[in-house]
Amino acid sequence: MAPPSSLPRGLRLAVSGLKLALASADVRRTYVRLALALVVIAAALTAGLAWLVWWFVPVASDMSWTTWLGSWLLRAGGTVLALIAAPMLALFVVNTALPFLADAVFMAGVRAADPQLAARLERPAEVGLVASVVGSVRRLVSFVGVTLALVAVSLVPLVGAVLGPALELWFAARTLTWELLDPYFERTGADFPRQRALVQARAATLVGFGLPWTLVMALPLVGPLLFGLAQAGVAALVVEDLEADGTP
Repeated sequence: MAPPSSLPRGLRLAVSGLKLALASADVRRTYVRLALALVVIAAALTAGLAWLVWWFVPVASDMSWTTWLGSWLLRAGGTVLALIAAPMLALFVVNTALPFLADAVFMAGVRAADPQLAARLERPAEVGLVASVVGSVRRLVSFVGVTLALVAVSLVPLVGAVLGPALELWFAARTLTWELLDPYFERTGADFPRQRALVQARAATLVGFGLPWTLVMALPLVGPLLFGLAQAGVAALVVEDLEADGTP
């Protein structure tokens, strides 16, 4: 049985996963194509979302100083939200349109962490293309919906500029780890309800694992380049936590 779900445990597994990924030549060979695809898509989404924020929150020279300051705080908070959200949206796009890229990197990580588990996962259970796409779309809709709600929170004067990005970071960390686990769920035949139940049960650990990677992914251009390490490193979470718990 896996230990109780906790934020520190997830952080420790993130470090273990990074060490695992860096030590594997197999991982380095497989993640280049994935990283390049994510960089291009994430850069386009970051620019588009940031432009929308600045267009939606105008700044004029005839504003009072309090209104001027508030507008710039909203722009800053919205830009932070864009930096956090864009890599996640790029990941949704890649996992839906090009799932084989992430799967190859994930399996390289599993082979490095647990060859026996890798051999079992090489014979994947069939979820079905339609079910897989539906699951990805449901996660995307949920992420976009919550992100828009947090954008509204960020518009609250003073506290919103801090509270909105903080809540978005927490939610994005959980969502990122869920997306990283997508190849695992695909290969074990876990449908969306089973995935959601597992994510809820291990939420603190998943957030702890995803927090540092969410911050890394928010770095323009550099973050998506390093995403392959996260995709391979999630094998540590699978082997030491999910498989230890006998799920999914």
